[in-house]
Amino acid sequence: MLNNESVINGFIGELEGISLVDLVQFACLEGGSRRLTVQHDKENGLVCFVDSEIVHAECGSYLGEEAFYKIMLWPTGTFSMVFAKINDRTIDSSWNFLLLEAARRLDENDHAPATMSGKARVLVVDDSRLFTKAFVKLFEEKIDATVVGTATNGKEALKFLEMQVPHLVTLDVNMPVMGGDVALKHIMIRSPAPVVLVSNFNEEACSRLMDFMRLGAVDVVAKPVNSQSWDIVGRRMKYILTNVNAFRMDNVSRAKKMKSVDTRPGSGKPARKLLLILSGLGGMLELQKIVPSLEYDPETAVLVLQNMYPTIGNPLAAYLDQFTPYTTTPLNLGEELLGGQCRVGTCHGRREIISRDDILYLVGINDDTNEMVMDTEQLLFSVADIFGSGLTVVLLSGVDMELKNGLQYTADKGGRIILQKTESCLLPGVIEELTPLEMEDKCLKPEEIANYLSSV
Repeated sequence: MLNNESVINGFIGELEGISLVDLVQFACLEGGSRRLTVQHDKENGLVCFVDSEIVHAECGSYLGEEAFYKIMLWPTGTFSMVFAKINDRTIDSSWNFLLLEAARRLDENDHAPATMSGKARVLVVDDSRLFTKAFVKLFEEKIDATVVGTATNGKEALKFLEMQVPHLVTLDVNMPVMGGDVALKHIMIRSPAPVVLVSNFNEEACSRLMDFMRLGAVDVVAKPVNSQSWDIVGRRMKYILTNVNAFRMDNVSRAKKMKSVDTRPGSGKPARKLLLILSGLGGMLELQKIVPSLEYDPETAVLVLQNMYPTIGNPLAAYLDQFTPYTTTPLNLGEELLGGQCRVGTCHGRREIISRDDILYLVGINDDTNEMVMDTEQLLFSVADIFGSGLTVVLLSGVDMELKNGLQYTADKGGRIILQKTESCLLPGVIEELTPLEMEDKCLKPEEIANYLSSV
């Protein structure tokens, strides 16, 4: 790290008319031990060289190769190149390989959504001219975004995306010529962009929607049918666009197709342990990697609170129920909390677990407008008091609650805290802020969480 390096001499300058590639090649060809410090906007990066090789890089919470690639994408900034003693080593690849990979990522970045420096740009894909017109009005008049294109099917959308990639794509599920599923697969492979699915909700469609989420869509909303639902969709789209510039589409990896559960052990015992999963944008994809892989424990209750469109809870619960031995149902306030069961609900409104006559109940207030922010402290304090060391809290991509005090209380009571690794998050924001506090037991990729829980 910087504190471990003893600066001898060097020079400072501004990156104008010279590229980072030039500086890196200079350091590698000249040899010796050098430290290149780069500043771009409010971000700082560090690249270290020893004997004509790149041995270390850091940028924010990133270390090693990923930090190097993040720095190399910066177009401008200031730098300092100095001779220094280097003690850290986080990179083993040759500098030629690193520069080639950086060039590939830079080329991909040229076709990625631009940094938002004005109105957000949206592509609306829907075969209904009526809905398309209404969505254009919603984005441009209610959200202050710009609809840069419309398409009536997936094929037209892909042609548009060959020319430019907007900040957000709204994608109808059922369309002629090329449906939403095929279009989404191509988008995620050829022109990764944040995609929000828009569909009518019915029993048949909901299972397909969850399969779409497995492919990498960032969110799903219901097609509005009245002024109230248009208001809810508008707030949801505005919330997504508020965060879209922080999305890391390269971190999105689709979930494997899951196997249906043939037999279920049953449930009904009072819960003695609780697995609490808090999740937001990008988290619905990760839930499909975690919940079906959980090892069944009749004494463990699972509670999933997902930041999502208010009517998604029912289809999400029904979908997960097919693939896990835990009986999975929508969260209903006032019901008894039992082991062997998984409850799925939104993180809006009030959520709390209370003990009455040695029976645990989920209580609180629902908020179908998605405007009420959940009091996370109240929830975490209540479950930490009840379960103590039997509590495990898992935080996934997009979680956007005030968590510091509640997590500290959880740790003080002996509870376990697991954070999704930031480099696997679509929206790492809050998790990135919590990681330096070192309250967690583990930082894991979603694919690793279930195995870890079964081993402790």
